[in-house]
Amino acid sequence: MGLDDRDYMRDRRRAEREAARLGSASWIDRNGRVEHHGLWFDGRYRSGPRVVPHPWQKWLFLLMALSILIPMYGEIKREGWLPDFDTAVRFPETGSVTVARTIRRADIESRLTVEASEANAVVQLFDPATNRHIFSLYVARNDRITVPAPTGTFLMRLIEGQKWHGTTRYFGPNTSYETVAELMTFEPRSGHIIDLHRRPGGNLKTQLMLSRPLSL
Repeated sequence: MGLDDRDYMRDRRRAEREAARLGSASWIDRNGRVEHHGLWFDGRYRSGPRVVPHPWQKWLFLLMALSILIPMYGEIKREGWLPDFDTAVRFPETGSVTVARTIRRADIESRLTVEASEANAVVQLFDPATNRHIFSLYVARNDRITVPAPTGTFLMRLIEGQKWHGTTRYFGPNTSYETVAELMTFEPRSGHIIDLHRRPGGNLKTQLMLSRPLSL
């Protein structure tokens, strides 16, 4: 062992004793390397604190994604982008209605105004207690119409699309089907105006329906 080696080992033992006194488990030699528990590191890797995501974060990200994807899915259907190879039939004339037989003429004392967007629309009213169909109004794309409507409190549903297949299949695979979140009350000599153009700040809150519309 040469003089340099003896000096090296002496410096190392001195550093180990000093590290033990200070409670440290590592020391640095003249080459800048770090010794820790008998393992050698080149000093380039520095591990930072491990970030562990909160369990609720993944659900938050999922909800944020759904808030974007669900409206996008409805828009895809309203625009008719899904494949539909069946023959279309003529959409009913704007202002045509289908009314339940239990509705009397004396019950028709309110009004409903609907302005359609770029899609044909069927605006329906249902009894919220029995889910029984009460009233349907047909409005062609970009049309606006006001018609007499029955009085009462109803559940409103919106059916929209491009390629009409009748009152059983509606717009086929491109049928956009939504329920208005709040019940709608139609009073005598009053009514509601429904604008189906989607825009930020709209006050007609809807929920996407996963089921198919009921046949009329």
